Amino acid sequence: MSRTTINGLAVSLLGLGLGLGGLTGCGGDSLRLGLPDGNRVRYVGSKPASGSISASCDTVNASVFVSNEERNGMRIRCVVQMSDREGNAITEDASIAIEAVVQEQGHAPEDGSEVHFTTTVGSFAPFGDDTVEPLQDTYVETHAGKAVARLYTFPGSSGEGRVTASYETINARTVTDSTQVTVSPGLSVVMEANCKMQRVYDEMEHFVFMLNPSCDPLDVEPLTGEPSHMENGTIHNPRDGLFSIVFYVDGEEFFDDQNNNGQYDPGEVTLGSDIAEPFVDADDDGDYGNNEPFVDLDGDNEWSDANGRWDGEVYVWTTTHIMFTGPPHEGSDTTRFEPSGISIEAGGSQRLYLYLMDINHNPIAANGTSDSIEFTIDGGANLQTSELMLTNHMGVEFKDGRILPNSFNENRDYAIDLADADPSQAESVTLHTTVNWTPAPDNDLYSATPQTLNLADVTGTAN
Repeated sequence: MSRTTINGLAVSLLGLGLGLGGLTGCGGDSLRLGLPDGNRVRYVGSKPASGSISASCDTVNASVFVSNEERNGMRIRCVVQMSDREGNAITEDASIAIEAVVQEQGHAPEDGSEVHFTTTVGSFAPFGDDTVEPLQDTYVETHAGKAVARLYTFPGSSGEGRVTASYETINARTVTDSTQVTVSPGLSVVMEANCKMQRVYDEMEHFVFMLNPSCDPLDVEPLTGEPSHMENGTIHNPRDGLFSIVFYVDGEEFFDDQNNNGQYDPGEVTLGSDIAEPFVDADDDGDYGNNEPFVDLDGDNEWSDANGRWDGEVYVWTTTHIMFTGPPHEGSDTTRFEPSGISIEAGGSQRLYLYLMDINHNPIAANGTSDSIEFTIDGGANLQTSELMLTNHMGVEFKDGRILPNSFNENRDYAIDLADADPSQAESVTLHTTVNWTPAPDNDLYSATPQTLNLADVTGTAN
């Protein structure tokens, strides 16, 4: 069967799709498009609800500042999970049905006949292993005179466009119809800087993104209680490494459907679900300001706060963070031993504290199972332990979306105990320290290069 379309046959009537092919013409041949879910591709029925979207990445601490080569090759895997207001997991991209009703000589054509669908936006197949580019041309078999295609949201293919369906009759006449559709962006991401992040197929999770941390977080002034120091004319503080990622998707504000009618009724409990337009809190102060990136849902070119009422069509969103860190930085305010020297009384012991952090006062990344601090000692003292394992921390905690400044002083110190080896004589002592760390977790697109750095020796005496 030839699939050549006769140009100029389709004239769309908004939504109903009654083109020339939609009219019963010579021989009773026709095609009519229908959109039972409406002409906007978005979640219908089971929608993501505010407070029911979350994101996590494979690490909260990535050592991106070790080398350009390591940074350019690094990929950090992030997973987004969503559910509707009843707690049901959402594991598919948004889609709507596109129905083509075909008549051939006044009757439904034989089952298995093919209708040709094309679109200029969205995809006829969801994002997946075999569909990393939008599928915009497909054939669907008829059943009882109807062929149904599904049009999905797809990364990078949103906006307004047209869907066209055509069918060639046994008389070699092509009947067509087309209609306008609007495809929402689907699950999307906005960040505080121009890093590269793209959705990838993953057999374990449906909504997976890979981040290439090729951009720097915003350089910010320290908060009250946040440690900092000046070096070469630049103030360094932990939030200089804090990178924010916002995931958002069309959905609805949560409500408790008390009468189980599937829709919001005035007076039903919303549990504080009123939400603002998504924005990236680049300066980490918990509020929108300073021209921070945002998603303009209402199209007024301004960020809009929560409006004080329940909304059935909003962007629901969540923020996740990764601390961008570097190698240990030795200085009086960053990586150091306290006390700075060894002095052990005869037959006694001494505890040293190693404060281990990068130039921004952040913990060192520890994304490998063998990441550790190794100690060796020369002279008249013994080590109680020769190795301490590094633990992976972001180095900051949040409460209600706001930073707890006191948390910048946690998870940065390690205790080392020394003991006099020979109380009968005084001897010099030298402590050697090596830090081993893994910049980020391995995945299908990235293999980390283990890093090693020797710290300055600590010296003294055991009397």
